[in-house]
Amino acid sequence: MTFPLPASTRMLMQASRESIPIEVSLELTHHCNYRCEHCYIPNFQAPDRLPTARVMTLLEELADTGTLYLTLTGGEIFLRKDWYEIAQRARELGFSLRLFSNGFLIDDAIADRIQTLYCTLEISLYSVRAETFEAVTQRPGSFAKTIAGIERVRARGIETILKMPLMTHNYDQVGEVSEYAQRIGAGFMSFGKILPRKDGDLTPLGVRVPERDLETYYGGPYSGCSQPPQASGEVADGPLCAAGNRFASINSAGEVLACNILPGSGGSVLEKSFGEIWRESKWLNFVRNIRPKDLHTCGTCSKLSYCGRCHAQAMMEDGDILGPSSWAKEHAEAVERIAARSGTAPSAAESSASVANSKS
Repeated sequence: MTFPLPASTRMLMQASRESIPIEVSLELTHHCNYRCEHCYIPNFQAPDRLPTARVMTLLEELADTGTLYLTLTGGEIFLRKDWYEIAQRARELGFSLRLFSNGFLIDDAIADRIQTLYCTLEISLYSVRAETFEAVTQRPGSFAKTIAGIERVRARGIETILKMPLMTHNYDQVGEVSEYAQRIGAGFMSFGKILPRKDGDLTPLGVRVPERDLETYYGGPYSGCSQPPQASGEVADGPLCAAGNRFASINSAGEVLACNILPGSGGSVLEKSFGEIWRESKWLNFVRNIRPKDLHTCGTCSKLSYCGRCHAQAMMEDGDILGPSSWAKEHAEAVERIAARSGTAPSAAESSASVANSKS
Protein backbone atom coordinates (compact mmCIF):
# COMPACT_ATOMS: atom_id res chain seq x y z
CA MET A 1 0.00 0.00 0.00
CA THR A 2 1.26 3.46 -0.83
CA PHE A 3 0.38 6.62 1.07
CA PRO A 4 0.25 10.19 -0.22
CA LEU A 5 3.17 12.41 0.66
CA PRO A 6 2.65 14.70 3.66
CA ALA A 7 1.44 18.21 2.79
CA SER A 8 4.70 19.71 4.09
CA THR A 9 6.73 17.48 1.76
CA ARG A 10 4.55 18.39 -1.21
CA MET A 11 4.98 22.07 -0.36
CA LEU A 12 8.79 21.76 -0.30
CA MET A 13 8.78 19.85 -3.58
CA GLN A 14 6.65 22.54 -5.20
CA ALA A 15 8.96 25.26 -3.85
CA SER A 16 11.92 23.45 -5.45
CA ARG A 17 10.15 23.09 -8.78
CA GLU A 18 9.15 26.77 -8.83
CA SER A 19 12.40 28.10 -7.28
CA ILE A 20 10.67 29.70 -4.30
CA PRO A 21 13.17 30.42 -1.49
CA ILE A 22 10.92 28.93 1.15
CA GLU A 23 13.88 28.23 3.46
CA VAL A 24 16.51 30.90 4.20
CA SER A 25 19.42 30.91 6.61
CA LEU A 26 20.48 34.40 7.70
CA GLU A 27 23.89 34.62 9.35
CA LEU A 28 23.79 37.48 11.84
CA THR A 29 27.47 37.30 12.76
CA HIS A 30 30.72 35.48 12.02
CA HIS A 31 31.88 35.90 15.59
CA CYS A 32 31.87 32.96 17.98
CA ASN A 33 33.15 32.19 21.45
CA TYR A 34 33.98 28.58 20.57
CA ARG A 35 36.66 27.31 18.20
CA CYS A 36 35.16 23.97 17.22
CA GLU A 37 37.58 21.94 15.13
CA HIS A 38 34.91 20.86 12.64
CA CYS A 39 33.47 24.36 12.08
CA TYR A 40 33.20 25.64 8.50
CA ILE A 41 33.78 29.31 9.39
CA PRO A 42 37.35 30.21 8.34
CA ASN A 43 37.67 33.67 9.89
CA PHE A 44 35.90 34.54 13.11
CA GLN A 45 37.19 38.12 12.94
CA ALA A 46 35.50 38.96 9.64
CA PRO A 47 33.36 42.09 10.04
CA ASP A 48 29.57 41.87 10.11
CA ARG A 49 28.49 44.23 7.35
CA LEU A 50 24.71 44.11 7.66
CA PRO A 51 23.42 46.97 9.83
CA THR A 52 20.17 46.53 11.75
CA ALA A 53 18.19 48.74 9.36
CA ARG A 54 19.23 46.67 6.34
CA VAL A 55 18.41 43.41 8.10
CA MET A 56 14.92 44.73 8.83
CA THR A 57 14.21 45.60 5.19
CA LEU A 58 15.78 42.32 4.14
CA LEU A 59 13.27 40.43 6.28
CA GLU A 60 10.46 42.16 4.38
CA GLU A 61 12.06 41.23 1.06
CA LEU A 62 12.28 37.58 2.13
CA ALA A 63 8.59 37.60 3.08
CA ASP A 64 7.74 39.08 -0.32
CA THR A 65 9.64 36.34 -2.20
CA GLY A 66 7.85 33.52 -0.37
CA THR A 67 10.18 32.61 2.49
CA LEU A 68 8.39 30.73 5.24
CA TYR A 69 11.15 29.05 7.27
CA LEU A 70 13.80 31.47 8.54
CA THR A 71 16.88 30.47 10.52
CA LEU A 72 18.98 33.05 12.35
CA THR A 73 22.47 31.70 12.77
CA GLY A 74 26.14 32.61 13.27
CA GLY A 75 28.82 32.33 14.56
CA GLU A 76 27.01 32.67 17.82
CA ILE A 77 23.90 34.79 17.35
CA PHE A 78 23.70 35.98 20.96
CA LEU A 79 26.97 37.86 20.47
CA ARG A 80 25.04 40.26 18.23
CA LYS A 81 23.40 42.86 20.43
CA ASP A 82 20.34 43.40 18.21
CA TRP A 83 19.47 39.70 17.82
CA TYR A 84 16.21 40.04 19.74
CA GLU A 85 15.01 43.07 17.79
CA ILE A 86 15.66 41.16 14.54
CA ALA A 87 13.99 37.99 15.82
CA GLN A 88 10.94 39.92 17.00
CA ARG A 89 10.50 41.50 13.58
CA ALA A 90 10.85 38.09 11.93
CA ARG A 91 8.01 36.74 14.05
CA GLU A 92 5.87 39.83 13.32
CA LEU A 93 6.27 39.05 9.61
CA GLY A 94 5.01 35.51 10.19
CA PHE A 95 8.18 33.47 9.63
CA SER A 96 8.51 30.05 11.20
CA LEU A 97 11.63 30.95 13.15
CA ARG A 98 14.63 28.92 14.25
CA LEU A 99 17.60 30.15 16.24
CA PHE A 100 20.95 28.34 16.10
CA SER A 101 23.16 28.71 19.15
CA ASN A 102 25.90 26.98 21.12
CA GLY A 103 24.02 27.70 24.36
CA PHE A 104 26.97 29.24 26.22
CA LEU A 105 25.49 32.74 26.60
CA ILE A 106 21.93 31.72 27.46
CA ASP A 107 21.31 33.24 30.89
CA ASP A 108 17.90 33.83 32.45
CA ALA A 109 17.40 37.13 30.60
CA ILE A 110 18.12 35.62 27.17
CA ALA A 111 16.01 32.55 27.95
CA ASP A 112 13.10 34.81 28.91
CA ARG A 113 13.39 36.67 25.62
CA ILE A 114 13.53 33.47 23.58
CA GLN A 115 10.36 32.30 25.32
CA THR A 116 8.44 35.31 23.96
CA LEU A 117 9.32 34.42 20.36
CA TYR A 118 7.53 31.04 20.16
CA CYS A 119 10.35 29.74 18.01
CA THR A 120 12.51 26.63 17.83
CA LEU A 121 15.98 26.74 19.33
CA GLU A 122 18.68 24.40 18.02
CA ILE A 123 21.79 23.90 20.16
CA SER A 124 24.87 21.88 19.26
CA LEU A 125 25.70 19.27 21.90
CA TYR A 126 28.78 17.25 21.01
CA SER A 127 28.77 14.97 24.04
CA VAL A 128 27.43 14.65 27.55
CA ARG A 129 30.98 14.06 28.70
CA ALA A 130 32.76 17.32 29.56
CA GLU A 131 36.16 16.12 28.36
CA THR A 132 34.87 15.10 24.93
CA PHE A 133 32.72 18.22 24.55
CA GLU A 134 35.56 20.61 25.34
CA ALA A 135 37.95 18.73 23.07
CA VAL A 136 35.61 19.88 20.29
CA THR A 137 34.91 23.47 21.44
CA GLN A 138 38.47 24.12 22.63
CA ARG A 139 37.08 26.28 25.42
CA PRO A 140 37.46 25.21 29.07
CA GLY A 141 34.20 25.46 31.01
CA SER A 142 32.06 25.42 27.87
CA PHE A 143 30.34 22.14 28.72
CA ALA A 144 28.84 23.38 31.99
CA LYS A 145 27.73 26.67 30.37
CA THR A 146 26.10 24.89 27.43
CA ILE A 147 24.26 22.40 29.65
CA ALA A 148 23.06 25.26 31.89
CA GLY A 149 21.75 27.12 28.82
CA ILE A 150 19.96 24.03 27.55
CA GLU A 151 18.28 23.39 30.88
CA ARG A 152 17.21 27.04 31.23
CA VAL A 153 15.31 26.95 27.96
CA ARG A 154 13.79 23.56 28.67
CA ALA A 155 12.60 24.82 32.07
CA ARG A 156 10.64 27.47 30.14
CA GLY A 157 9.10 24.96 27.74
CA ILE A 158 10.96 26.34 24.72
CA GLU A 159 11.02 23.88 21.82
CA THR A 160 14.63 22.74 21.72
CA ILE A 161 16.52 20.44 19.38
CA LEU A 162 19.95 19.15 20.31
CA LYS A 163 22.21 18.58 17.31
CA MET A 164 25.18 16.24 17.31
CA PRO A 165 27.62 16.22 14.39
CA LEU A 166 29.44 12.91 14.54
CA MET A 167 33.24 13.05 14.67
CA THR A 168 36.05 10.61 15.31
CA HIS A 169 36.04 11.18 19.07
CA ASN A 170 32.29 11.35 19.80
CA TYR A 171 30.41 9.08 17.38
CA ASP A 172 30.40 6.23 19.87
CA GLN A 173 28.51 8.48 22.32
CA VAL A 174 25.46 9.20 20.16
CA GLY A 175 23.24 7.03 22.34
CA GLU A 176 24.20 8.96 25.46
CA VAL A 177 23.30 12.32 23.91
CA SER A 178 20.04 10.94 22.51
CA GLU A 179 19.07 9.61 25.94
CA TYR A 180 19.86 12.97 27.56
CA ALA A 181 17.68 14.78 25.00
CA GLN A 182 14.82 12.38 25.67
CA ARG A 183 15.19 12.81 29.43
CA ILE A 184 14.84 16.62 29.28
CA GLY A 185 12.13 16.59 26.61
CA ALA A 186 14.26 17.97 23.78
CA GLY A 187 14.38 16.83 20.18
CA PHE A 188 17.53 15.18 18.88
CA MET A 189 19.26 14.94 15.54
CA SER A 190 22.67 13.64 14.55
CA PHE A 191 24.55 13.57 11.27
CA GLY A 192 27.83 12.26 9.92
CA LYS A 193 28.47 14.89 7.24
CA ILE A 194 31.45 17.10 8.11
CA LEU A 195 32.21 19.84 5.58
CA PRO A 196 35.30 21.82 4.59
CA ARG A 197 35.64 25.43 5.64
CA LYS A 198 34.10 28.09 3.45
CA ASP A 199 37.51 29.11 2.10
CA GLY A 200 38.26 25.56 0.91
CA ASP A 201 40.38 24.55 3.91
CA LEU A 202 39.95 20.80 4.30
CA THR A 203 41.21 20.66 7.91
CA PRO A 204 37.76 19.80 9.40
CA LEU A 205 37.73 16.60 7.35
CA GLY A 206 40.39 15.26 9.70
CA VAL A 207 37.65 14.53 12.26
CA ARG A 208 35.21 13.00 9.76
CA VAL A 209 34.24 9.43 10.64
CA PRO A 210 34.82 6.93 7.81
CA GLU A 211 31.50 5.79 6.40
CA ARG A 212 32.15 2.13 7.11
CA ASP A 213 32.50 3.00 10.80
CA LEU A 214 29.10 4.71 10.67
CA GLU A 215 27.22 1.71 9.28
CA THR A 216 26.05 0.66 12.74
CA TYR A 217 24.82 4.21 13.33
CA TYR A 218 23.01 4.35 9.98
CA GLY A 219 21.35 1.04 10.64
CA GLY A 220 20.25 2.02 14.15
CA PRO A 221 17.54 4.26 15.62
CA TYR A 222 19.39 7.55 15.18
CA SER A 223 19.32 7.93 11.41
CA GLY A 224 17.04 7.29 8.45
CA CYS A 225 19.98 7.31 6.05
CA SER A 226 19.49 3.66 5.12
CA GLN A 227 16.12 4.37 3.52
CA PRO A 228 16.68 5.50 -0.08
CA PRO A 229 13.94 7.39 -1.93
CA GLN A 230 11.90 5.42 -4.41
CA ALA A 231 12.94 5.92 -8.01
CA SER A 232 10.57 8.19 -9.90
CA GLY A 233 10.64 10.43 -12.91
CA GLU A 234 10.07 13.48 -10.72
CA VAL A 235 13.08 12.70 -8.52
CA ALA A 236 15.27 11.79 -11.48
CA ASP A 237 14.41 14.89 -13.49
CA GLY A 238 14.08 17.34 -10.61
CA PRO A 239 16.61 19.33 -8.59
CA LEU A 240 19.27 17.26 -6.85
CA CYS A 241 19.62 19.67 -3.98
CA ALA A 242 17.63 22.38 -2.21
CA ALA A 243 20.54 24.81 -2.76
CA GLY A 244 19.45 27.68 -4.96
CA ASN A 245 16.05 26.07 -5.50
CA ARG A 246 14.11 26.36 -2.27
CA PHE A 247 17.03 27.31 -0.01
CA ALA A 248 19.34 30.30 0.21
CA SER A 249 21.95 31.41 2.70
CA ILE A 250 22.81 35.06 3.39
CA ASN A 251 26.08 35.58 5.22
CA SER A 252 26.93 38.38 7.62
CA ALA A 253 28.71 40.26 4.82
CA GLY A 254 25.43 40.38 2.88
CA GLU A 255 26.32 37.86 0.17
CA VAL A 256 23.51 35.64 -1.11
CA LEU A 257 24.73 32.05 -1.41
CA ALA A 258 23.09 28.93 -2.81
CA CYS A 259 23.96 27.20 0.46
CA ASN A 260 26.09 27.81 3.54
CA ILE A 261 29.18 26.15 2.05
CA LEU A 262 29.07 26.19 -1.74
CA PRO A 263 31.54 28.83 -3.03
CA GLY A 264 30.14 31.51 -5.29
CA SER A 265 27.99 34.52 -4.49
CA GLY A 266 24.82 35.52 -6.28
CA GLY A 267 25.32 39.12 -5.25
CA SER A 268 25.19 41.40 -2.21
CA VAL A 269 22.02 42.62 -0.51
CA LEU A 270 23.99 45.77 0.26
CA GLU A 271 23.76 46.54 -3.48
CA LYS A 272 20.52 44.91 -4.65
CA SER A 273 17.32 43.53 -3.19
CA PHE A 274 17.18 39.85 -2.29
CA GLY A 275 14.47 39.29 -4.91
CA GLU A 276 16.58 40.75 -7.71
CA ILE A 277 19.55 38.60 -6.76
CA TRP A 278 17.43 35.45 -6.39
CA ARG A 279 15.83 35.87 -9.82
CA GLU A 280 18.67 37.33 -11.87
CA SER A 281 21.93 35.88 -10.56
CA LYS A 282 23.66 33.76 -13.22
CA TRP A 283 25.38 31.73 -10.52
CA LEU A 284 22.20 30.90 -8.60
CA ASN A 285 20.41 30.03 -11.82
CA PHE A 286 23.26 27.71 -12.80
CA VAL A 287 23.20 25.90 -9.46
CA ARG A 288 19.41 25.55 -9.35
CA ASN A 289 19.27 24.05 -12.83
CA ILE A 290 21.76 21.22 -12.23
CA ARG A 291 20.04 17.91 -12.96
CA PRO A 292 21.23 14.28 -12.81
CA LYS A 293 21.80 14.23 -16.59
CA ASP A 294 24.28 17.12 -16.23
CA LEU A 295 26.58 15.27 -13.85
CA HIS A 296 29.79 13.52 -14.86
CA THR A 297 29.53 9.84 -13.88
CA CYS A 298 26.77 10.45 -11.28
CA GLY A 299 24.05 10.76 -13.91
CA THR A 300 24.54 7.14 -14.95
CA CYS A 301 25.22 5.72 -11.48
CA SER A 302 22.75 3.23 -10.03
CA LYS A 303 23.70 4.39 -6.52
CA LEU A 304 22.46 7.95 -7.07
CA SER A 305 19.38 7.38 -4.91
CA TYR A 306 21.62 6.44 -1.97
CA CYS A 307 24.38 8.99 -2.09
CA GLY A 308 23.00 12.17 -0.55
CA ARG A 309 24.95 14.09 -3.17
CA CYS A 310 26.16 17.53 -2.15
CA HIS A 311 27.25 20.01 -4.84
CA ALA A 312 29.49 21.79 -2.33
CA GLN A 313 31.35 18.62 -1.38
CA ALA A 314 31.87 17.64 -5.01
CA MET A 315 33.26 21.09 -5.77
CA MET A 316 35.36 21.70 -2.66
CA GLU A 317 36.66 18.20 -2.04
CA ASP A 318 36.93 16.86 -5.58
CA GLY A 319 37.22 20.02 -7.69
CA ASP A 320 34.14 19.75 -9.93
CA ILE A 321 30.59 20.80 -9.04
CA LEU A 322 29.28 18.47 -11.78
CA GLY A 323 31.57 15.60 -10.89
CA PRO A 324 31.34 12.78 -8.37
CA SER A 325 31.93 13.38 -4.69
CA SER A 326 34.28 10.93 -3.00
CA TRP A 327 32.35 11.23 0.25
CA ALA A 328 29.02 10.68 -1.53
CA LYS A 329 30.35 7.52 -3.16
CA GLU A 330 31.59 6.16 0.16
CA HIS A 331 28.28 7.09 1.81
CA ALA A 332 26.24 5.48 -0.98
CA GLU A 333 28.14 2.22 -0.69
CA ALA A 334 27.60 2.10 3.08
CA VAL A 335 23.87 2.85 2.78
CA GLU A 336 23.46 0.35 -0.05
CA ARG A 337 24.98 -2.40 2.09
CA ILE A 338 22.57 -1.58 4.93
CA ALA A 339 19.58 -1.42 2.59
CA ALA A 340 20.52 -4.76 1.06
CA ARG A 341 20.73 -6.37 4.50
CA SER A 342 17.39 -4.91 5.61
CA GLY A 343 15.58 -5.65 2.35
CA THR A 344 14.85 -1.98 1.54
CA ALA A 345 17.09 -1.76 -1.52
CA PRO A 346 15.26 -0.88 -4.76
CA SER A 347 14.94 -3.66 -7.28
CA ALA A 348 17.22 -3.88 -10.29
CA ALA A 349 14.32 -2.64 -12.43
CA GLU A 350 13.86 0.42 -10.22
CA SER A 351 17.57 1.20 -10.31
CA SER A 352 17.62 0.85 -14.09
CA ALA A 353 14.58 3.12 -14.38
CA SER A 354 16.27 5.74 -12.22
CA VAL A 355 19.37 5.74 -14.41
CA ALA A 356 17.32 5.77 -17.60
CA ASN A 357 15.29 8.75 -16.40
CA SER A 358 18.45 10.63 -15.43
CA LYS A 359 19.73 10.30 -19.03
CA SER A 360 16.57 11.57 -20.71
